Amino acid sequence: MTRKREERSGSANRAELAAFLKASRLSNYVDGKPMTRKYASDMLNERGYPISERTLVAIEGTETAVRTKPILQALMDLYEIDDEQQERLLGLWSNDRDRRDWTVAFRPYMTASMTAYVGLEGEAVEALVYHPTAIHGLLQTPEYALATYQAEQILADTTAGFIAKHVELRAERKRRILHRQPKPVRLRVILSEAAVRAHVGSREIMLKQWEDLAFLSRLPHVDIQVLPLVSTGYRVQHDFTILRLRPPLRDLVQADTVWGAVSTTDKPRELERFTNMFNEMSSYALAPADTPEYLHNLAEERVTT
Repeated sequence: MTRKREERSGSANRAELAAFLKASRLSNYVDGKPMTRKYASDMLNERGYPISERTLVAIEGTETAVRTKPILQALMDLYEIDDEQQERLLGLWSNDRDRRDWTVAFRPYMTASMTAYVGLEGEAVEALVYHPTAIHGLLQTPEYALATYQAEQILADTTAGFIAKHVELRAERKRRILHRQPKPVRLRVILSEAAVRAHVGSREIMLKQWEDLAFLSRLPHVDIQVLPLVSTGYRVQHDFTILRLRPPLRDLVQADTVWGAVSTTDKPRELERFTNMFNEMSSYALAPADTPEYLHNLAEERVTT
């Protein structure tokens, strides 16, 4: 039986290659500390590969590709990557060059860090998602996403073209995570009841959004929990997402602050802290099996009022 290959893009290959190179650099110690980019740059220059520290930052952040095969080989040798993994990384590098990167059309509308994050997002084994104020972007219908951006348009000073691209981007991210073949990302979501009930756009938009949430909650790889407003348990005031990635890539957590800043880290201490936050809120939220009925009742309540 022929096994169906997982859907990948140039951006996913580049993001995985970049994350592996960074993890390999940090796993090599110089004078008792993880190898710095400056040290790596100095060593590569000594070996005849003029690569600046800034270029290494750009490679690890997926802002630029590794330009040539010899440069990649020099990096792998410096980071002491074994032969088996070298072969795999060379395949990623080749596919990055050969495959069309689906994010190219959206890059003018994303920061470099967001581009790197999106590239890894679709490669996750599992994602843990929490949002206190709105339906998370990965679960939004196009109509809900459009209404959200339109409501923010005056304050954000965005154009109709900008909004259209971001709505399209959210839909594509949703598709690549929830419907990845042959194995989609395992998605665990906690939404505050305030986020679920908050009306965005018209009644029809909300009814369609709730219907879509109910459909998604029945998928075998998706768990959606609602954290009731009456719950006296612990709750976080800002949204965050934890990505579980395949080893040797490091898991990531992305968090939005109350000031609108976005922070991403792979530090084990932070990952443990956010995982504990998620698990604590999960213990106070409605069970995933109760979500379809909750949404049905919410829709009925809206229709009759």
